[in-house]
Amino acid sequence: MITKPKNVIISVKPEYALKIISGEKTIELRRRFPVDGVVGGLALIYASSPIKEIIGYAIIEEVKEYRVGTLWNLSKNHACVSKDFFNSYFEGVESGFALKLGMPVKALKTLQLKRMEEEFYVSAPQSFRYAPEDVLNCVAA
Repeated sequence: MITKPKNVIISVKPEYALKIISGEKTIELRRRFPVDGVVGGLALIYASSPIKEIIGYAIIEEVKEYRVGTLWNLSKNHACVSKDFFNSYFEGVESGFALKLGMPVKALKTLQLKRMEEEFYVSAPQSFRYAPEDVLNCVAA
């Protein structure tokens, strides 16, 4: 049986969210992330405060877990973060996840946090959350 890939909403600082949507940032780094069932799905890009909107999406082409040192070597030219930021973010963990994102699309109409909460009962993710189909349809429309 073939299962449909899961779509997720990922919370990203605005400067990085904009780089994902522009195609400049092709690797998103995470301390935790589900590996199974998301490849081929969409990552809806939620730009955190002060924007607080889903601004677009990209296809999740690959998710892999690596030891932190290996993760830096593989992602440093694609993650658009400094070595200091990377070290601070992954401090205290031995491994992390690289999400390879492709084919970014800027939403024609963004989805504001207030509407997500009131209409779809979806709060902003701390890191990520699975995306309900109606949220995806609103952003992809």
